[in-house]
Amino acid sequence: MREVTEAHYLHERHGLEAVLRPPVGYPTALAWVPRREELIVATRDGKLHSVDPVLGTRVVTEAIGEAAVLDIHSDRKHYLLVEREGRWRLGDLSGGIEHVGKHDFLGHIDAFFLDRYIVLIGDTVDGRYLLVFSDDKQTSKIRLPKGVVALRHENALKLARSTAAGLEVIILGKQKFRRVETTGHVLQRCRDHVLGVTPTGIAVWTGQGGLPRSMRMPEITAADLFKDGSFLGLGTRHGAVALARMDLVDKRVHPDLVKAFDSPVTTVQFSDRGRWLATGGDRLQIWTWED
Repeated sequence: MREVTEAHYLHERHGLEAVLRPPVGYPTALAWVPRREELIVATRDGKLHSVDPVLGTRVVTEAIGEAAVLDIHSDRKHYLLVEREGRWRLGDLSGGIEHVGKHDFLGHIDAFFLDRYIVLIGDTVDGRYLLVFSDDKQTSKIRLPKGVVALRHENALKLARSTAAGLEVIILGKQKFRRVETTGHVLQRCRDHVLGVTPTGIAVWTGQGGLPRSMRMPEITAADLFKDGSFLGLGTRHGAVALARMDLVDKRVHPDLVKAFDSPVTTVQFSDRGRWLATGGDRLQIWTWED
């Protein structure tokens, strides 16, 4: 395993290259602003930062709770943040807060913008639920089967779950899940794909369903897929990060692990403009790479 501080590694032109260590400690959620090289970072101490690789770092707002999920609207002005301890908030990147709501999720939380709607999903003591809000008013509350993730589908929603036969995907309100056995993958929405993590590795499905591409790697704690589906970014419990080429995933080619943090990797996010990979552990680290 390589150390990120090795001098020969920092000058290497193949694989991950560490390019920026902003003064941001303990990120808990990351989101790149659409079509911009600007990263929004929520940290354990309750701050929201804006990180521009050229212009530097500024604090957007303070006194928020520890974030589980962060999403940026396509208007590049608004953010959605879900705290671990019972609140979610809609704010703007100039620092204003437009709405603060409550939730009772305990884990496996996701949240995202769907046009003018806000979608929240998570596990509660009573099961898994999907909530939809328009402005500050709740319009839907739907109980879901265990382990289901929600996906953007034009102006509607798809639901997906992992089964022994592959990923099963339905359109919310138009189809129903079949009565089949599900697997133990912990699923994550990832652009037009679904990622599934187990104690021994990771699986990648397209949003159309079917069988996955898979790779063995134990103790994965965070993952993301590059916008064109060509690379998989990974973080582990031991503070290592890796960049895997998707065309090699099924060929049992193990990616090179780079020791980057002294704590587990909490979050991994590719930008949708340029080649940037942001990773969070005990600090923030931004990478680039060459083929």
